[in-house]
Amino acid sequence: MMHGYLSRIFLSLSWALLINSAVSAQSLIEGAKKEGQVVFYASMEAVSAQRIVAAFEKKYPFIKVDATRIGSERMATRLTAEAQARKVRADVVQQSAFDFYGVLQKGMFDSYFSPERAAYPAEYRDDKGFWMMPAATLNVIAYNKKMVAANDVPKSFWDLTEPKWKGQLLMDDNESKWMAGMMQHYGEAKAMDLLRKLAAQEIQFRTGHSLLQTLLAAGERAIVVVAFANGVDRLKKEGAPIEWLAAEPVIGLTFGMAVVKDAPHPNAARLLNDYLLSREGQEVMAAAGYYVPRGDVVSPILREAGPKTKVIPLPMTLAPRYNEYYQTYRKLMGVK
Repeated sequence: MMHGYLSRIFLSLSWALLINSAVSAQSLIEGAKKEGQVVFYASMEAVSAQRIVAAFEKKYPFIKVDATRIGSERMATRLTAEAQARKVRADVVQQSAFDFYGVLQKGMFDSYFSPERAAYPAEYRDDKGFWMMPAATLNVIAYNKKMVAANDVPKSFWDLTEPKWKGQLLMDDNESKWMAGMMQHYGEAKAMDLLRKLAAQEIQFRTGHSLLQTLLAAGERAIVVVAFANGVDRLKKEGAPIEWLAAEPVIGLTFGMAVVKDAPHPNAARLLNDYLLSREGQEVMAAAGYYVPRGDVVSPILREAGPKTKVIPLPMTLAPRYNEYYQTYRKLMGVK
């Protein structure tokens, strides 16, 4: 008797929670309808942001997304200036986790416990509700197939220190975040040893991964030491003779995402936030070439990386040491 009574109570509570959840979601949609707009600041590639915006507007045609693609460092400066002037414009932000962390410390984000957050591993969400990390760019080795024979394709970052690659490598002049991830994975001594050996390889340094990958496709040099997998894939689709490989460890350069404090369109902000974290939103982001951590979504990019590939997210907790990492990288690699 008691068991049946408790079961009925449990079922009643479950139905109540489902009804309350549906009412809450509908209230959010109704509020968003009245606002009619949401402002999204994103540091991801413009093409990717456009795909996500188009998918959201198709699902919610009564909301117009004003998307601004802006670099992470500039975004941090803009968000700070807007908050200080009390002219908050952005509703939702998504930016490189290191820069995001600096803004987070200034108290510019609202705590919002999205109903979608339970589908994410603990390391990708904040237990206080201030942030989520819904995507990451994979750091990989890229090479020009016309310049690197199949038997010579490097299998690790350490392979790039071999004499045959001297004068054949391209690298970004600020790869300090990747370096920080390598230090976290290998320990400082081993990571520093790798970078010292790479520094002796007469690397050509340039600014920006898009440029590096374009130069690789043009045959400027044979290999990019640290490339973005999604950027390489985009050039491959355009016919470039380049390829990438997931050398361990595969550092995931994470994006932080949050609802802005005092957002002009609070309901639409939460609706967009929920969509970006939802299974549907994550599938759109994954299709754009990003790694997504949601448990019920498979990132196509991992099919190319190999079934046993483990992505190591770059934790935001390393952000306070960013300037130190930056100076160390520049000095170690001899970048002027």
